[in-house]
Amino acid sequence: MRQPAPLKHAAGFHGHLGPWLALGLRAGRRAVNVLGRSPFRLKAVVHCPARTPYTCFIDGVQFASGCTLGKGNIRHIRSARVWVEFSRYGTTGSRFTPGKLGGIQASLKLELHPELWTELLLKPARTRPALEDLSLDLYRRPLARLFIETRR
Repeated sequence: MRQPAPLKHAAGFHGHLGPWLALGLRAGRRAVNVLGRSPFRLKAVVHCPARTPYTCFIDGVQFASGCTLGKGNIRHIRSARVWVEFSRYGTTGSRFTPGKLGGIQASLKLELHPELWTELLLKPARTRPALEDLSLDLYRRPLARLFIETRR
């Protein structure tokens, strides 16, 4: 199976390719498209169960959005559902200075569609080829079939 470069690189970062990584990658890419690529002005709060495979979603978000634990601009909150909220912050002056953020300029919430949640729970992929096929399928699906999107 030929993987698109972003999916291949995210799998290299994470250690393997799986559906939750692909979903996090799609969420992070959407945030960058909507809010802009500014790894010091973007913040992510990821809500998901605190166990694998769901936490793989966090790595996809980190890889695609540039929000990382090292910069302190990503946070995980234990939840029974899966969603992520991204916020873009303004600056306090004419030049951006890390650590001197103004208020939230815009935000984006992406919540996993209930139908997709059901699909993933009822038809889990059990082999590596099946995981990779499902990951590629999720990566290629229209975003509207993956997430419910809310902007502020």
